[in-house]
Amino acid sequence: MNNFFKKISFVLLVLMSGTSFGQSQFISGQDSMRNPITVAVPFLGFAPDSRASAMGDVGVATSPDVNSVHWNNAKLAFIEKDMGFGYSYSPWLGNIVNDMSLNYLAFYKRIDQTQAFGATFRYFDLGEIQKYDGNATFQGVENPNELAVDGTYSRKLSENMSVGATLRFVWSNLAGDLQGAPDAQAGTSVAVDLGWYYTKPFMLSGKDSELSIGAHISNIGQKITYSSESNENFIPANLRIGTAFKTSLDQYNTFTFAFDINDVRNINTIRGRTIRCAS
Repeated sequence: MNNFFKKISFVLLVLMSGTSFGQSQFISGQDSMRNPITVAVPFLGFAPDSRASAMGDVGVATSPDVNSVHWNNAKLAFIEKDMGFGYSYSPWLGNIVNDMSLNYLAFYKRIDQTQAFGATFRYFDLGEIQKYDGNATFQGVENPNELAVDGTYSRKLSENMSVGATLRFVWSNLAGDLQGAPDAQAGTSVAVDLGWYYTKPFMLSGKDSELSIGAHISNIGQKITYSSESNENFIPANLRIGTAFKTSLDQYNTFTFAFDINDVRNINTIRGRTIRCAS
């Protein structure tokens, strides 16, 4: 037990020492030469829930909830209730336009004490776009939209550890019936997410406490194209690693300190790394 508390103290010391990091982009060994890859369907990485959004997109090791599939699918195996669902609506770029939004519907069901199933539906509405030809002649209104449908399985490997896997279908219609581009079509892709989660409850100064660690890699899948195979785009593969410490203040309140490292990669090119810390 003494060794366990030493580990907790070390993790908390690391967390407290890293509270002021921001986002940076770099190419390994080429600080002055940036060459980011533009990816398609970035809506797959948008935070769907208010809790994680308010904490700076931290969520890989926080307590499980109905939105766990997005942050770490392995957490579903530790969810307490037998079944649940949630819906969130997020206006997007509301200070610029008034008709873009992200809709997220999530559902989970415990199979037994060690297994859980989850399903999510994500719909991104890009709003109305007015089309004009080269002579500035109005060609009508288009409404691009994108969606993703997920199925998740999560299982405990022990009393304190679990893993999860998600299969995702992505559909993106940006061109619509755009004239002058006969090859334009809706893009599709299939991807998987893999997650790992470890949580350890303990007593700290007479208070119920918990230390959790998680890792989640998402959107491992095929490229997407809106015309031909020669114009394929990467989807936003993402690696997230983090930890969280939770302790009870009293019967009705708890305190959580969470820390995530988020690494967005495409093949061998690093697009960006974000270190986030929240409480």
